[in-house]
Amino acid sequence: MDGVSVASSIAGLVTLALQVSATIAIYVNSIKERANTVRELHDELLLLGEVLSGLRDFLESEKVKGRVLDTQSVLSKAIRDCRQRMERIGDRLKPSEGGKVARAIDHLRWPFEQREVMQMVENLRRYTQTFQFAFTIEGFNLLSKTSEDATKGLQEMLLISKKMSELSAQMGRSADESSKLALQLEAIIDLVPLLARTVADVNEISQATRLAELREQERRTTEILDWLAPLSSLHKHRDLQVRRAEGTGRWFLEHPEFSRWVDDDSKHDLLGVGGPGAGKSVLCSHVVDYLRGKFQDHDVAIAFYYYDYSDQQSQNPSSFARSLLRQLSSRGEVVPSAVSEFYRRTRNAVKDQTWYHDLLNIIRRVVATFSRCFIIVDALDEADVQTQRSGFFEVIDAIRNSPGSTVKVLATLRPHVLDLMTRFHEPSTIDILANPGDIRQFLAQTIMEQPESEYLMDDKLKEHVLNTLCTNANGMFLLPALQIKTILDQITKADVRRALLHLSTDLTHAFQSTMQRIFTLPKARRDLAFRTLMWVSHARRPMTVRELQHAMALRPEDHDLDRDNLPSVKMLIDCCCGLVEVDYESSIIRLVHHSLEEYLREHDHGLFTDANLVITKICLQYMMLDSTRDLPYKNRKDFANALEDVPFLQYAALEWGHHAYSVPAEEIKDLALALLSNSTCLNTIARVRDFRSPDLRDWTNKAWAWAYSGGAGISLAAGFGLSELLKILIAENRHNLRLGVRNVYGNTALHEAAFFGHTEVAEILVANGANLLDTNYGQSTPLYLAVSYGQLEIVKLLLKYGRDQLDQPGPRGFTALHKAVEQGDEEMVSTLLQAGALVGAIDNQGTTALHLAAFRGYLSIVKLLVASGAVVHVRDKEGLCPLDYAATSGFTDVVAFLLENGGSMFHKGRERWTPLHRAARGGHTETVAFFLKRGANVLATDYKGNIPLHLAVRSGQIEAVRTLLEQNTDPDHQRAQLFVQDRKGSTPRVVAFFTAHYDIHKYLRAAEWQAQGITTPSSANRLTTAIEKGDLPSVRVLLDNNPQSLTSLDEDGQPPLHVAIQENQTRIVEFLLQRGASVESVGYHGWRALHIAASTGNLELVELCLSHGARVDTLTNTKQTALHKAASSHSVAVVRRLLSAGADPAAMNERGMTALHIAAHQNDIAIVRMLVLEHGVDVLARDRQGMTAGMWAERSAHLEVCAFLAAEARKAKQKKRSSAGEHIAGTGDTQTRDNADALALGEVRDALEGAIEDNNSNTNQPEGSVRGLIMT
Repeated sequence: MDGVSVASSIAGLVTLALQVSATIAIYVNSIKERANTVRELHDELLLLGEVLSGLRDFLESEKVKGRVLDTQSVLSKAIRDCRQRMERIGDRLKPSEGGKVARAIDHLRWPFEQREVMQMVENLRRYTQTFQFAFTIEGFNLLSKTSEDATKGLQEMLLISKKMSELSAQMGRSADESSKLALQLEAIIDLVPLLARTVADVNEISQATRLAELREQERRTTEILDWLAPLSSLHKHRDLQVRRAEGTGRWFLEHPEFSRWVDDDSKHDLLGVGGPGAGKSVLCSHVVDYLRGKFQDHDVAIAFYYYDYSDQQSQNPSSFARSLLRQLSSRGEVVPSAVSEFYRRTRNAVKDQTWYHDLLNIIRRVVATFSRCFIIVDALDEADVQTQRSGFFEVIDAIRNSPGSTVKVLATLRPHVLDLMTRFHEPSTIDILANPGDIRQFLAQTIMEQPESEYLMDDKLKEHVLNTLCTNANGMFLLPALQIKTILDQITKADVRRALLHLSTDLTHAFQSTMQRIFTLPKARRDLAFRTLMWVSHARRPMTVRELQHAMALRPEDHDLDRDNLPSVKMLIDCCCGLVEVDYESSIIRLVHHSLEEYLREHDHGLFTDANLVITKICLQYMMLDSTRDLPYKNRKDFANALEDVPFLQYAALEWGHHAYSVPAEEIKDLALALLSNSTCLNTIARVRDFRSPDLRDWTNKAWAWAYSGGAGISLAAGFGLSELLKILIAENRHNLRLGVRNVYGNTALHEAAFFGHTEVAEILVANGANLLDTNYGQSTPLYLAVSYGQLEIVKLLLKYGRDQLDQPGPRGFTALHKAVEQGDEEMVSTLLQAGALVGAIDNQGTTALHLAAFRGYLSIVKLLVASGAVVHVRDKEGLCPLDYAATSGFTDVVAFLLENGGSMFHKGRERWTPLHRAARGGHTETVAFFLKRGANVLATDYKGNIPLHLAVRSGQIEAVRTLLEQNTDPDHQRAQLFVQDRKGSTPRVVAFFTAHYDIHKYLRAAEWQAQGITTPSSANRLTTAIEKGDLPSVRVLLDNNPQSLTSLDEDGQPPLHVAIQENQTRIVEFLLQRGASVESVGYHGWRALHIAASTGNLELVELCLSHGARVDTLTNTKQTALHKAASSHSVAVVRRLLSAGADPAAMNERGMTALHIAAHQNDIAIVRMLVLEHGVDVLARDRQGMTAGMWAERSAHLEVCAFLAAEARKAKQKKRSSAGEHIAGTGDTQTRDNADALALGEVRDALEGAIEDNNSNTNQPEGSVRGLIMT
């Protein structure tokens, strides 16, 4: 670049520096404890901006006119690196995405630690010195060089400068100028290595393309994580962090039981037991942050969950599981592929019990990727007894079943629920009482943060306050926390002393005292306080401040909202005298503690007896306001923006019926009927309820059709279970009931009643002619929907009205029995079988209920089905029996039962796999061992010539391999397995090498030696053995004694360097290279060192090979490049490095497969996206079997990869058609495109119908569809 171009980029950098410094200026006066360091950072940025302005002027001057600056020069790198560092500082200073209150708070929250600020200041000074040095021609010329040359020149100048300084000192002259120059040169020399690291990270590919890809990856990650659980579900932890006093909680973190729980390898749980207000939630937040600091590596998972009495509606078992999975998925740099697939596969699916069980399976798979998993759960006593607690243990038990991971649970709870201890795993307990030192620290900080405290109390009075409150705390944090608010509300010191004399000694008296204070307020404020407490304590879910303000502003006579009637947030909080608080992260207003909720519920004040009636009426009135009828419906975004102006509308539309459920219908009849007969209001309700759903298509038209159908009112009342109101509606519309009207999901009123389990409503609807066989848009009848959501009583009711509905096919051809079995609901299955469900009914794939039960491992249901007449040897459309399904999933107990009841372990499906093949391919060691004990044929071959051992090797599970070989001690049997060849001539050991399972390869080689009677390594393998042991001294001795062995091949045809690389023995690799080993030496099957390094996914070894001259275009005997091997290693870094070194992304192996084909088959979305978006690899390219990369992804049920490649294929086809259209326009050939499309479709069909071989897969198939699992 020329000087002018560089100057233009610097101009933007100057602007950025000023913007960031302006943001920091806000904090200078507000962050008292760190004001000096904040000001220093601010001033350093201003100085940098001035220096950059000077550099810009210099580069635009005549002095450097015509000079060109290389992009790899020190000055260019410094400018780029400086911009990136300032952008990162600016990003950290951005406020959160919460509400206005949250953003306001964030503006006062300094996001940097002290050490971070000092490091930033130091780095900024280096940039300032570097840019200032470039002001001169000499400095500019020096910094225009690359790092190595520039460093050499700078060091020479530094040496001269120091000598000049010494000479000046000897002559008695000032050495200031020389000293300044020396300091400047040292700063620049220190900066150069930092630039080298930054460039290595950022400039591997085009900067703009890479950043765009990172932004897209962040967007997709955020989309998946928010689908799992909204970020707001984690806000309570942030809120507790803010409320903590510095230095508190140490007693718990230093407790011996806590240390044992953290550090022991055992899986025992820890329970923190304490009374109300003891500070359990704050201690949990301490634990979470402590563990995050202690275990910063990605191999340890930490997740938390705070139960909340006020949010029991949303804190169901599914929400608990989703929140944990979000946190586990956030632990690494990318979302786990299993989670991405689950999102892609089910984001639009019905979230029924089947989906929930699949969710638990995904959690198990993700947890299994960590060595340890810590789960911290607060306030388990606040979880609902009937649903939440049982769901909690269901999720925890599922996580504990994750193979290979140590799961540790810490839960806090009150003493009265200690009966739950038996559900935990070897629990130890810590009694939680508020620590006196922590209380004192908290109170002192609270007083210090009160601006008027220095006038309200002197040091002596302050000490008296602290002593009194700590003495009266009785082991509680909450009591002194409430009392300090009372103290700080006083006006004079005398008032403070008087308040200390009348302090409550327990929470009940504290609440009573506060209620008495509210009673003494002026009437307007007293009424406001009690209305606030009513809403906050009786709302169905936590309400935001704006929702509450709108609800409180409405008067019975209002036809529209008077916005001047909105009470201020401060007024709401002040009137309640400390009984409510606002979570400024989420803008939620709530009671100060669960114990206050208990107090309000258990003590009869006569204040809230008609709360549900009042709330119902306000909800109904709000939905009929003039301002709620004219909302824009053009698109979801406009509608969502409009809802911001009427924030209470969502609560009213979603919750009014739940409040009305306990209210006599006559008391709300007039308002309710007015709403339920008003099509405009019903249209608004439909849109409010469903506009965010990703499931909907054409939601506006569907909502309008439902609202104006004449049956929407009945449908809405049925969904809420309002039976008395429903009777009134039916009586008034008897001659035009319209019970078949469908809502936006295609549900009739009976569907809604079945979905929510409203038995009385369902009975009323059926009695009045509702059609039992109506199906919604998902092809579900009311019975099928009830089964899907476990509504047993509804199912029993509907079955009284006929069995035609029982075997009617639903989604995927499932009957109700299929669905009940899939969900593992044994009681539901039993009910359906007793009602006469067809036990042998098949779905669209020919699958029976027994197939599904076997696949999911539901042994009791399998027994129930067989006892009811299910045929054990029934086959689906692929010729697979239930035994095949059970073997695929590795459920040994189900396998055993099916064999005892007529199943055959010698049965083969279409691809000629026996059940043993399937168990081996899944790496299910226990199931493999069971088959072997029963006499399964270990030499049975499939149509490719694979015996079970071949497939066990592909699974990568060495224990399954060991079992196949070692359980049968017959040497002839072992020899036959070891040396059998598939149709390609590959033995199991050869397959292990090709699939990069080098540990299995070593094991099988040793087994072959044993079978051949070889007891010690031959001379050709002595060096190999030493390398495999990592014994560098022995390697050195062997090479010293026989230098020729450096290039000789062992018995596997491998040179020593190849063995060292596949064993990840970096020190030995470096030693061999130093001794002269060639990276281009050819080993087994034509592999070179770079092929092996790439197959391991080890970037360090790849770099070693490349630095020693390894070529990226060499081919194995099967024409595979190193890039092909890297694509199956799941290492984005290695793939990127090979591409930057010149690897051809379009290179094909002998089967015509590119790296894209392999990455798609291996389910690596990151590598797939990189190859397509950054390197333009052709998504339409076909291998020798006519398969595109997208077809490989589809065949293996890799849904996220499949969806991405399908979208890219559409773009590529459109581009081809555009080009073809131009050609056709010139030739007049109107049949060309149609013929091409027809040919392509034929190739796709032929390819999918043909038998396709695994591409040396070294991973198990994902848990996608049953079909994808069974057939792969």
